[in-house]
Amino acid sequence: MALQDDDIMPWGVHAGKKMEDVPASYLIWLHENNKCHGEVRAYIVENLDFLKLEAKQKSKGNE
Repeated sequence: MALQDDDIMPWGVHAGKKMEDVPASYLIWLHENNKCHGEVRAYIVENLDFLKLEAKQKSKGNE
């Protein structure tokens, strides 16, 4: 079962934050580098298109 936006990131640098507050770029990095599993991986896969869009928008704001 995948986590929801209000669920807590269970491990890693952002442990204890709501999933919606974990930076999209970090979640994408976890996925692309095969560093996630279980419910965190399911959350990322379920939200991957949105996470990529969010990361792209944030990177444009930093230019």
